[in-house]
Amino acid sequence: NINLNITGDSSRQNEESRMRKLLAGKEVRKKLPILQWLPNYTTEKLLADLVAGITIGLTILPQGLAYASLGGLPPQYGLYSSFVGCIIYIFLGSTTAVTIGPTAVLAIMTLSYSSGQPPAKGVMLGLLTGIVTLFMGVFKLGFIVNFISAPVNSAFTSAAAITICSTQIKALLGLSYPAEGFLSIITGAVDHIYEVKLNDTLLSIACIVTLLVLQHIPNVFSSYEKSYPKLHKWLWLISVARNAIVIVVCTVIFTIMGPDATHVKVVGNITSGLPPFQLPPLHFWDSQTNATYSFGTLLKEDASAIVVMPLLALMEHITIAKAFAGTSRVDASQEMLTIGVANIIGTFFSSMSVTGSFSRTAVNHASGVQSPMGGLFTGILVLLSLQFLTPYFYFIPKASLGAVIVCAVIFNVDFAVLYPMWKTKKMDLLPWAVTFIISLLVGLEFGILSGLIISIVFLLYYAARPGVRVSKGETLSGVPFILVASDRSLVFPAIEYTRYIILKSGRVWGKDYLPVVIDCQHIHYADFTAAQGMRDLFKMYNEKKQELILWRIKPSIVRILTQVMEVANVPFKHCSTEAELEVHLLQSHVQNTTVHFNNGLTEDSNGSIDITRRIHFSNTDADEDMDMDNDNTSNVTVVEDSSSGSSSPPGLQMASDRRRARKGAQH
Repeated sequence: NINLNITGDSSRQNEESRMRKLLAGKEVRKKLPILQWLPNYTTEKLLADLVAGITIGLTILPQGLAYASLGGLPPQYGLYSSFVGCIIYIFLGSTTAVTIGPTAVLAIMTLSYSSGQPPAKGVMLGLLTGIVTLFMGVFKLGFIVNFISAPVNSAFTSAAAITICSTQIKALLGLSYPAEGFLSIITGAVDHIYEVKLNDTLLSIACIVTLLVLQHIPNVFSSYEKSYPKLHKWLWLISVARNAIVIVVCTVIFTIMGPDATHVKVVGNITSGLPPFQLPPLHFWDSQTNATYSFGTLLKEDASAIVVMPLLALMEHITIAKAFAGTSRVDASQEMLTIGVANIIGTFFSSMSVTGSFSRTAVNHASGVQSPMGGLFTGILVLLSLQFLTPYFYFIPKASLGAVIVCAVIFNVDFAVLYPMWKTKKMDLLPWAVTFIISLLVGLEFGILSGLIISIVFLLYYAARPGVRVSKGETLSGVPFILVASDRSLVFPAIEYTRYIILKSGRVWGKDYLPVVIDCQHIHYADFTAAQGMRDLFKMYNEKKQELILWRIKPSIVRILTQVMEVANVPFKHCSTEAELEVHLLQSHVQNTTVHFNNGLTEDSNGSIDITRRIHFSNTDADEDMDMDNDNTSNVTVVEDSSSGSSSPPGLQMASDRRRARKGAQH
């Protein structure tokens, strides 16, 4: 026996050890998704990823230069930000097509926080984004993004696109004047309209037209797709690489002609070579203001960046990941960890804030990428460009970079969403309008924060104003009562409003004597504050000798209420079935009117009441009492007849039908 016990314990311990190892291995594979797909990686997938990676590299090179300029940073910082995220995603990314790098939205937010300051401020913002995002991923706080409603997201995206386009007016028209923000840029352009450079303007128009034509060229020749599939593939590749084609052609032309001959503004000197590997700038010195800034100064002076930058990074990335994941589940926590790690490691290479890019992810998906390994080839192409091609970036016209930015974001302006909102729910136009106006006129960071606050306020309002259905009814025995039904659980924001409606129903409809029945069918949860509110409600009804009954209440709710009621020594009635409810109503009616109802009831040998027919509810025809004191702000549904379409208790029938049936029987 001793040996058997020892053997059994050893076997059990071995089984537990195996289970722990299995769970640990599963957790490791979850945190390192590369361990899941790498064992099944094939040569065919490698070739597909190679094509997709090079395609993304051709796309990210001009966008990186443009987005760095948009963020107020030297152009090379856009390339510094374009290779780390792609490589990090190979190991930590949980989806196939998402590609990480600089984006227009994060670039314009970087400009709003670091305008006029050294590039180290932009890198510091990237470090802040990474730390907060990593923290949110570890503690699974990504649900915060879900509090931003679709109207707020649409308004912010539209305002950001318009703001980004406005920042390129100076580059497109060859103007030079100090201005920041949408209004100042527009008014400045109007004031300096006579200083517009013709060559820059014509070049920008030519680049925009060329980009739009190349973007739609596969659709123009779509009828030849089946007849000439190779031609269609080449046209698609040209369309995808349109940004690189325009930038390369313009650079070659102005390198040969020289910018002095054409009087077109060019990018100028770009620091060549790979970025130095160094610690992120926790403090830096601004030569213009002769002031020293630290990470603590950033948190103090730009406190909103703690929320805005990570929030926007998560919004962009999670939305993109879900859009291209198909039927696969997106591990939001893992994606947040990936974004956090990519931003933190990127700051060691002087990277600005990065996240998933919608345009490049769409191209990556259309290129037939099979795994995140495509990011390796994108990163290699960016590093080769930094090492060998940066001297040739000197002659890139600023007008062509501005055209690339405008064509990349202009289609994000979405005013078409207004009409569906107007037709479906006009209230959603309020958060859209507030977010759009504040983002455009005050600042994008204030706009997104305003939208987030409005979204939360709307949620709190709906939580504090549950739908309450009030009706008059009577049992088969003719006992009248008031039925109150709520459409959701009892929580602390809603208890005051629910109590108000129940008290009002008992006073206005019940005339302070009819029993009030609370249908608890949809109440699945109640907190301590709600239980205290119900305790006070029963106190008030007990004091005025009016019956209050909880019907179809869950046992878990009964346990919560019982604890609170017993402490305060407040009696309360509750029941689960219709038979129990009719017994309570009959007993209350007998006590109040001393009238005995025996229709459908018999007494057993012990004298107790036996229910022989099912309870029926009826809605009473409404008169002036239905007005509920003209409370137009309430969310109360007053039922007047059974044709209202609202859900009703079993056996619901018209009170007038009941009267006619009784009169016919008497006749």
